[in-house]
Amino acid sequence: MTAEIVIMNKEAVAIAADRAVHIMTGPPENPQVVAASATRIFTLSEHHPVSLMIYNNACFLGIPWEPLIARFGESLGPAPLPALNDYAERFLAFLRTEQDLITPAIEQQYFTSSIYACYLAFREIFRESASEMIRELGVINEDQVGEFVAGKIDGLFTSAASATPVAGISQSFVKDLSTAYDAITTRAMSDIFEELPIPEKARVQLKEIPFLYYATFGGTSDPASALFSGVVLSGFGKQEIFPSLVSYAIEGRLGGTLKYREISRKQVTLERGAWVVPVEQQEMVDIFLSGIDPRLTDALVGSLAEVFVQYPQAIVDSIETLSDEEKANVKNRFQPESDELVTRISAYMTHYRASKIAPVINAVVSLPKDELAAMAGSLVSLTSLKKKVSGHPGSHGGAIDVAVISKKDGFVWIRKKPYVRAGEGNSR
Repeated sequence: MTAEIVIMNKEAVAIAADRAVHIMTGPPENPQVVAASATRIFTLSEHHPVSLMIYNNACFLGIPWEPLIARFGESLGPAPLPALNDYAERFLAFLRTEQDLITPAIEQQYFTSSIYACYLAFREIFRESASEMIRELGVINEDQVGEFVAGKIDGLFTSAASATPVAGISQSFVKDLSTAYDAITTRAMSDIFEELPIPEKARVQLKEIPFLYYATFGGTSDPASALFSGVVLSGFGKQEIFPSLVSYAIEGRLGGTLKYREISRKQVTLERGAWVVPVEQQEMVDIFLSGIDPRLTDALVGSLAEVFVQYPQAIVDSIETLSDEEKANVKNRFQPESDELVTRISAYMTHYRASKIAPVINAVVSLPKDELAAMAGSLVSLTSLKKKVSGHPGSHGGAIDVAVISKKDGFVWIRKKPYVRAGEGNSR
């Protein structure tokens, strides 16, 4: 997990990020996610007051984002686009159509890795569930194993088939993919499941699941979904007075079909003069803004909800003169009152947090560019430190890069880890 933030007011955008990233590497049959350090804030060119910031996976289909973003910047030419949304749409179109860096061979390697990752995750599910079954029943025969595995596969297939579909990916496209990759899925199933007895119907379902995953947003049930790249575009279009932001989770590309979803869209306006937008890691920023961890709020409201249900019931149960029917009637009368109290407490906590956030946002509205940058860098540093002392090795830290984008000055680095060219030595 990484620490990044975008802070916008009417004058500028401040962007800050630590340099921790995740990279998927290794062969398809044994993919690994490794922690690394890399630049995650990129500018397009001096002609375009726009930044792209990357989080989670530092690569797209195994290609580092830096050359892709550089090529995208070159494709724009010198003329700035009217609005930030135009940059976002052009970027997505570039990812769909780029052929020199993103070749069909790279697409095939990416999807092969996804298939193996999917089946490896399933193997662990089958293994853990089978171990529990053996502990409960003792020795089980091959037919029982086959029936058990078929049930698990059917559940995974049903979940994948009912997930939210990706716009632009049709059922005919999924069918064509399944046919084109039939040999790869057959080999992957043989490599990973070996002699595991899988009934024929379940085998057909198992072959389809990776393609259903690509065509849908399967969430945590899809192991490849954790390897998405987050991309945050922020800055100004030529015709925009105030800055804006749009972010996407981009998972992959096959046959020119891009799998992505929009995560967030923010716009500074006359009415809303500032935004503080934490990326991925939000806890410390939430605490800074509102003075209370939202997880504590959730835990407090949840605990009180249990108390308001259980405590009246305990009192009623202690009244020996009431029959069971009378006790049940009294408990039912208490329930609406308990629900109302929980709703009131939740609303109070929400109002409390909002009352603390408003003054901070109002202050951000008037911050000059240098203080906007200092605030962004400090919040990333605070988040990174919190993760470090909380025992999350390799998921945070390193140098913190800070940049500011304004209508007048364009993209300006405030703080950036120096890059030493060959022959220059290490004096920097």
